[in-house]
Amino acid sequence: MEKDPLHDRLAALGRKIHAAEQKLRDHAHLYHDQAHLTSKELKERYARLQARLDDEAADDEAHGDHVTDLERSVRQWLDSFDTSHTASN
Repeated sequence: MEKDPLHDRLAALGRKIHAAEQKLRDHAHLYHDQAHLTSKELKERYARLQARLDDEAADDEAHGDHVTDLERSVRQWLDSFDTSHTASN
């Protein structure tokens, strides 16, 4: 079977178009106002995460486990990942 140069060129062009469209889709959410949290939303989220972290630490302390500052910081860092924010996924 002989390779068709025109077909190869069109396929390459199609891949470039697809890549450009994907890049546009990837960048489109950056400029959409619903993709970003307001300062109020960030403060509320921080308060909820901090309260949850404090509850977990208090529960661990009640069971005789000491929660170090490093462990508290790591827990806070892990809790900061927002897996439910679909605009950034």
